[in-house]
Amino acid sequence: MLRVLATRYTSALPELRRLLLDLGLVPGEEGDGWAVLDSHSGRVRLRSAERGSPQDGTTVFGVEVRDAQEFARRTVDDGGRAALEDSAGGPRVRITGPDGFGFTAEPTSHAGRPVDADPDMTVRLEWNTPDLDGAAAALAAIGARPRQEPLFAPERAREFTAKNGGVLAAVRADAASAGGLVLEYAGRRSELLPRLAPAGWPAEEVTEEEAEGGSRPGGVVRLRIPTPDGRDVMILAAGPATAARMR
Repeated sequence: MLRVLATRYTSALPELRRLLLDLGLVPGEEGDGWAVLDSHSGRVRLRSAERGSPQDGTTVFGVEVRDAQEFARRTVDDGGRAALEDSAGGPRVRITGPDGFGFTAEPTSHAGRPVDADPDMTVRLEWNTPDLDGAAAALAAIGARPRQEPLFAPERAREFTAKNGGVLAAVRADAASAGGLVLEYAGRRSELLPRLAPAGWPAEEVTEEEAEGGSRPGGVVRLRIPTPDGRDVMILAAGPATAARMR
């Protein structure tokens, strides 16, 4: 099992939770100071942070697995760097890429996909890296599958899908880091934007870019949604002709 788990630290947890619900995610697990929301493909975990703290508005790259020990063994067998470590929730796996970027794989018992989440919404995690080949090899080693129809050209990003939901992308950058909270939307933008504005979430179209091979009509549009913790939520949206390719 492999599923994307984006963790967003925020001083505006109730507001971010409402935004994700308005975007078509559904409630999963919740507790004091945290909440997990399920998309049709991938999950987002919100955790409270003090306003203005270094954590506030940051997103942590991570995945969920069924068995930490078995996952670590398979990753090492496939050429990755994986080490078991203790955490408050039990054993987890620390993955380290050739560029020094690290992320964790946490064990979970929740493997199903929610049937009532918006089927056009996917959670995307981006690993910014100066070493695209190395990051791509690390993602392949954890069992992520190369995306058959990526959004962007391989010179810019290497995109993978997780078996149990979500997209993992290595994105060319000057330094290794985790990207922000990004969602992909495969439906009609004309239906998404009117849904957000009345709920108090004005989305701004910031760029329109050519997709892989120029094969996506209209390219890929980035929608930026400002949030109360000072960090945007980004949505990569395309026309309905590309819906099947974005899933």
